Amino acid sequence: MIYEVTIEDTARLIEVEREGDGYRIAVDGGPPRHVDVRRLPNTLSLLLDGRSLDAGLVRTEGGWTVDLYGTGHDCAVVDPRRKALRLAGATAEGTVSTSMPGRVITVLVTPGDAVEKGQPVVVVEAMKMENELKAPISGTVTDVFVAAGDTLDAGAKLLRIS
Repeated sequence: MIYEVTIEDTARLIEVEREGDGYRIAVDGGPPRHVDVRRLPNTLSLLLDGRSLDAGLVRTEGGWTVDLYGTGHDCAVVDPRRKALRLAGATAEGTVSTSMPGRVITVLVTPGDAVEKGQPVVVVEAMKMENELKAPISGTVTDVFVAAGDTLDAGAKLLRIS
């Protein structure tokens, strides 16, 4: 899985794969490194290259504050696949579509419903994650092309708002 991680003002792409009892990580396409992770309440205890490191974690509105050696660092973590799904409906004409294959979990609107920009309209499961797709514009739902349980191809149109 690849994550976009922004620490303070610096953005990085971090690839994380399960490896034995730990993880293999690569930062910005660099060489992979093995890290052992032990989760404790509000702390990650890491063993990286034979060096032990405890990172305090506090959930914030914008992501996390990670405390390393007594210094807090503001971090935001985004899974680009989930981000793509959330942005999938961002078309000016109001067509909501999905960028990845998946399955419709719930359709939250019907033709004739008034919706506001940003309102959840469909829940789709892709990559074992449920994602709410939101209305790209305010308006009225004119067409719904899918139903709960439908299997979706990448690019499938789900509904139209005008």
